[in-house]
Amino acid sequence: MKIAITDSGVGGLSVCAALEGALHRAPRDLDIEVLYLNAALADDYSYNSMATRQEKLQTFGNFLHAAMDHYTPDLLFIACNTLSVLFEDPFYDAFRDHAVLGIVDTGAAELLEAHRQSPAADIIVFATETTIAENGYGSRLAEAGVPAGQVVQQACPGLPDAISNDVSGAQARALLADYIPTALARFEQPPQQVLAFLGCTHYGYQAPLFSAGLGSKVKSIRVINPNVAAADLIVDILSSDDMAQAGRGQREFRVISRYAIPEKPMQSLPIYLGDQAPATLEALRNFTHRPGLFTGSWG
Repeated sequence: MKIAITDSGVGGLSVCAALEGALHRAPRDLDIEVLYLNAALADDYSYNSMATRQEKLQTFGNFLHAAMDHYTPDLLFIACNTLSVLFEDPFYDAFRDHAVLGIVDTGAAELLEAHRQSPAADIIVFATETTIAENGYGSRLAEAGVPAGQVVQQACPGLPDAISNDVSGAQARALLADYIPTALARFEQPPQQVLAFLGCTHYGYQAPLFSAGLGSKVKSIRVINPNVAAADLIVDILSSDDMAQAGRGQREFRVISRYAIPEKPMQSLPIYLGDQAPATLEALRNFTHRPGLFTGSWG
């Protein structure tokens, strides 16, 4: 069974690590190969940096064609909120016959369940500029009947890189010192309860900073990190009768990137991921540098 997890950068490695920890629930005789495919063109050129929406669609489309043709995964999980909302565009209809899931669906389900448990709580969706512009979470909340006045979507430019490059949290803390008050000020009345949703896989690495920043201003908060639930969903699918195939219980993890992952993320990720995902960390340390990842040229 070959599972591909993709993200624009290294944030989705948290889903890969969570999957490694959750695989004890999968059938013990199931052979599982986990591929982490970095869908970013370059370290300093994210999808949120691209000039047009069409460029984002085309770039991710090129990646999907090459990745599907070369790696032929049984399941592709888009562990990136930005790419997950873009994938809803008809531009990708050619991929609808493939087993492709996105973190926005699983994240929205978790957020709606939290709202069901605390219907009076206000909601802040912290996410990237593209995720906010595509309104992936806002539309789902509205369809579920959540009042618009209870929802604020806050874009956080620069936060993923700040988290990847500075494990101390100082850079991220400085940005959140602006983003959190800005989000709170957009409610008509100061919130008493807040569900803070982390709509970017990078944000979970520094989830305590969201708790601390909101906790000093709001009486009751709950931070929702959808990365673990995403891993649980993948395990459930692996364990289903439709997917399970008898094997020897082998587990293999690989990380593939178009660009050489820079030194700072390589230093911070082992600290973020801890010692609970040794196979993921080993795959990261020995990642495959594949410049032709978007073109099908594998030299």
